[in-house]
Amino acid sequence: MSITIQLGKSGRLVVPKAIRDNLGLHEGSRLKLEIQGGKFQVTPEPDPIKIKIKNGLPVISSGQPLKRDSIVQAIKADRDAREEKIVSTSKRK
Repeated sequence: MSITIQLGKSGRLVVPKAIRDNLGLHEGSRLKLEIQGGKFQVTPEPDPIKIKIKNGLPVISSGQPLKRDSIVQAIKADRDAREEKIVSTSKRK
């Protein structure tokens, strides 16, 4: 698929809806921009794995298939964030 787009104010590019839908991009999606031979290439990065609370229960969410190592890393990151929040709250008192 090839589409010509125009550079907007502040050097912004707008990715057309057809391409966003085709690649599964949404607001907040991360894109990797590389310059190669006078051209630039944009590659979507996978959505980070997050743990959200739904109906009082932790739920792992991601826009990609989950692998065991990714799940373990998400749980550790969530645990570290909660621990840091507890430590910073207790230091204020």
